[in-house]
Amino acid sequence: MSHSDSASTTGTQQKTQATTPVALPKGWQAFVAKPDATTAGAVAKALEEDMSLTDALASMRLVAEALAKRSAGERSAMSRLVASRLSGDVARGFLKATAAVRLAHSTLETPKEQPVPQSGNVLHSLDLLPPKKLQEVPATTPHGRDRQKFEALDLAAAGKVTVDLVELERRTDDVRDASSVGHLLEALELVNSIGGKAAYSKERRAELGPKVADTTQEHIVEQIGFRAAKTQRLDKGGLSTQNQLAATYWRTNFRDTLKDFLNKLRVSGKPGPSDLLVNSPRVLRKLGMMVGPEVLSGLKITPLSGTSGISVLSGTDKHTGVAWDVILEELGATPSAYQLYELMDMGKNPPPTDFTVDTRADLVELITCSPFSRLQEIARGKGGLAPVCAMVEHLVLGLTDELGPDRFDALTANALGSLSRLLDIVVENEENPSVAMRAVDLMMDEIGIVVATAKNYTWTDYRETMRQVLLERAPGIAPLVDKRIQLDSHLMSSGMDSLGTALWIALSSRGHDQVSRPTEEIDYFETGLLLGKLKKGETAAPSEDVLIAALNPSTPFDAPSAAKLVVDVLKGLETHKKGDAPFALILDTTIEVTPKSPGDQTQLDVVLSGLKDAVADGRLEVFLCKSFQKYASFGTGKVAAGDLTMLSMKGNLASAFARSEALLQDLDLDLARHDEAQLVIHMLRHGHRDELALVRSAAGNARFVDEFCWPIDRSDRRQGSSYVEGIPLLLRGTPTGKVDDLFRNLVMIDRRDSFSFLRTSYVGGIPGPYARINPGHESKETMVECFYAFGHLAASTPPGAKGPGKTQVDLAALTLGTVNEHLEALARVPNTEDADIARYRNSIVASYCAFAVQNVRPKGSVVPLLVEFFARPAGRVTIETQRYLAGELFSLVQGRDLDDTPATLAALGRAAVVLPAWWFAPIAGKLKLGRIGDSEEAKRLRELVDRALGR
Repeated sequence: MSHSDSASTTGTQQKTQATTPVALPKGWQAFVAKPDATTAGAVAKALEEDMSLTDALASMRLVAEALAKRSAGERSAMSRLVASRLSGDVARGFLKATAAVRLAHSTLETPKEQPVPQSGNVLHSLDLLPPKKLQEVPATTPHGRDRQKFEALDLAAAGKVTVDLVELERRTDDVRDASSVGHLLEALELVNSIGGKAAYSKERRAELGPKVADTTQEHIVEQIGFRAAKTQRLDKGGLSTQNQLAATYWRTNFRDTLKDFLNKLRVSGKPGPSDLLVNSPRVLRKLGMMVGPEVLSGLKITPLSGTSGISVLSGTDKHTGVAWDVILEELGATPSAYQLYELMDMGKNPPPTDFTVDTRADLVELITCSPFSRLQEIARGKGGLAPVCAMVEHLVLGLTDELGPDRFDALTANALGSLSRLLDIVVENEENPSVAMRAVDLMMDEIGIVVATAKNYTWTDYRETMRQVLLERAPGIAPLVDKRIQLDSHLMSSGMDSLGTALWIALSSRGHDQVSRPTEEIDYFETGLLLGKLKKGETAAPSEDVLIAALNPSTPFDAPSAAKLVVDVLKGLETHKKGDAPFALILDTTIEVTPKSPGDQTQLDVVLSGLKDAVADGRLEVFLCKSFQKYASFGTGKVAAGDLTMLSMKGNLASAFARSEALLQDLDLDLARHDEAQLVIHMLRHGHRDELALVRSAAGNARFVDEFCWPIDRSDRRQGSSYVEGIPLLLRGTPTGKVDDLFRNLVMIDRRDSFSFLRTSYVGGIPGPYARINPGHESKETMVECFYAFGHLAASTPPGAKGPGKTQVDLAALTLGTVNEHLEALARVPNTEDADIARYRNSIVASYCAFAVQNVRPKGSVVPLLVEFFARPAGRVTIETQRYLAGELFSLVQGRDLDDTPATLAALGRAAVVLPAWWFAPIAGKLKLGRIGDSEEAKRLRELVDRALGR
């Protein structure tokens, strides 16, 4: 990108070499004593003009460390002041120096590095001993808070005789402090204001659309909320993503919204009625695997713009017997959504530079603020949200990399402001991971805006980043790379594009279309679909010189073995003769897992280390294929890209064709310079370790669901798959009822056509039939509330039972009586008998309540069960589940006269309390309270209703 202050790099009068010991810059003490624009300017002048660049960078490290010892609020404000006065290399250096230093103390502590003299103002200190005559406090305080009756006096630490009331008020009211009540209230107000509106992403597009209209940034705003596999649940608004151009699964269902895309394109050569849109002009070559030469000769392909990228495939209408849509999907020929977005803005002017904003100062303020420091603390904790917060931390800090954000860009400034608001929601919902993760999902859009407007990353950055990631995960091959092994990575439009390209390269250079599949039992099912459509039929009479395998399965019945795969490949190499083409191993690496123990090899390292000699001596080519839509995009589905990495003998002419074809496919796709690539490279460079941490976290929940929530007979595959070590996926079937229908009723989990999302979801329609459970990063309580009742009813195994009962539960005709039988069995299990039941007892009850609401008919018969649930404290039940059950209870009783039973009224009162104001207000107006009497429970319910209605 071009930064408006880049010229200042050469204009800054830097000395050529260090001449003095590293120290804080001149003017620092004055700045500390009185931080303002003037003193910050003096510090900036000293850094830019009085020091060499080397000394300035070292001095800025000291500045960052000194500021990190102050309170988070002071650190953030002072860091912004300095950043706003710097330019060029020094400004970028300050960004990086600040990002490298964390707050030196807990956000819950007040820093002690600077003693503060006792104030002479009596308002600062108040004797905790009661005075002999306490002055009567007026009912109202005209001029603000009466400090003699400060609401938090009883929070004074034991043993102290005085409390600094001004400091206590700051800790209560200062919204900049993530530990303050003021920040909590502001965050709650923000959540409530969002909750009652349309989806956050929709609101963002409406807000920003007019500001970028008719500029090259218009399509960037249009991308907000776009996901490669959107939720199939009804749009609830609030903290959720929504985009009218998203499809349930982009690779296969993009045609659902293609017409809307095409109507917005600013290109001359739009496709005709019978034309098909594909991702590259090179698709024509790959089609040779699927159709005969007589069909291929009648096809024509033309790029929509220029000579590369999205293209129009013509002539398919002459061959109506060919399933073109299916063939192109399995080849991975789906066009890039992000390229389509960018074609909407062809010929438009860039937005004007806006010198009223300073995104570098905004970013410095963001990464030093109290909420961000709190996020870093959560990331280093042991809670379920830790890996999610670590991922956010790394991606946000990564924005300081390269040249940083576009400094004077209004859209970037707006995105950083939104990031700050969403950050507040994340840290205040540490104990409510579902809400926190919704906010994290939305943060991806804002990060995407920042990197798309900056456009710092290049094609070379992608290749170098992928190399670094691979060598970190497979260090065993590092000594041979660049010496005897050539390693090339190429950005593809999807994982299937990568697989299809690798297969075409391997087969077209060998003169046949057969393959062997040593890991067929764990391969992606799409792999079988692709191979089954080769024009000469199924994979009978396989050739031993092209092997397709998967590192890990997406339908995990069988545990993978990287060591066995090495043995299979080496066995195939035994027949290799001098002069033969190299063997080809096509390996799907979409799902990678962490080793069982620290220090153990990764699966990828086992494979590549075991095969490195065969690659280095020219007997073997390895094609690594990966979908970035899954865990590599950190559970957001924000991207739909993939990678093809090829390893071959350096200088081997026999591999020249394969290397050149992979490169040409990369160039013809032309993805690296577009918006999606900016986000992909950013994620890979700054968060690739988080990919494996998130997989490990989700796998822990998969194990828990398999062992506690939904245990199955391991010998009966009709019931589903057992947990496979490290893989965060489970398959489940049901002996009664339709599994897809039952999961569709399970509204507390998301429904997607893919996996790997931050929040738990499922995919239906898996042959078996099964549903695939894709655990997210919620708490164990959430797993229990979503799956315990379903799993135990499906297995006809009441809580505490050692095996199934004599009577199979009919899930298609579930009765309240059956649910109550299971709850009665639960009540008979003492806490001393089962530690897990003791810990999750309330969540188990909530799980049965939720499953009953979803499946027992008539639905109204469940009201007594819900009343009983809310008649007592919910304990560890998650607020999301409490709100879901409260909403269901009110939906069943609103509009009809409520009776005056105290237990019912108390339950309704508890249910009302758990609902946020925006949710309860419309319910309150429909409640009929005329016959509820005047009991204490009735009065309490009326108060809640009046408050919700503003009366």
